[in-house]
Amino acid sequence: MNKMKNLKISEFNQRLESAIEIKKFENEFKIEFPDDLIELLLNYEGAKLNEDECYFEHKKGLFYEVNQILYLRKSDLGGASIQDILKGHKSYGIEGFIPFAIDSGGWDFNISVNESTLGQVWVNKFDSDEEKTMIYVAPSLENFINSLKSDV
Repeated sequence: MNKMKNLKISEFNQRLESAIEIKKFENEFKIEFPDDLIELLLNYEGAKLNEDECYFEHKKGLFYEVNQILYLRKSDLGGASIQDILKGHKSYGIEGFIPFAIDSGGWDFNISVNESTLGQVWVNKFDSDEEKTMIYVAPSLENFINSLKSDV
């Protein structure tokens, strides 16, 4: 990845074969993926991150754990997918966010495609009992990935 560091992965089972698959997905869901997200998926779709570098420090002492980069599509082979999470977002009225990763509890990390927050990373804390479940995390996907580190 040009601008983003190489992720440390513990398990890798990529199913995505080319950017053409992403373009087909974009057309089907009428959504445009940012270039950084396309690059991330082409390099790391389905990758589980090593525990020694999978934490993002949102605020001093508040860490978010990133467990896995999502698969693009649902499959009989299993694994969380962008396709399924987008459908879940739609059922809850969440628009303008494309999920790209999850933590070990299922919270999804998203890149915003909304005009006012374009490119920012947000986490969907859907089962947190908070009124607003979408929480701002980082100014960009590049910043988010490059800031992953060991739990401290």
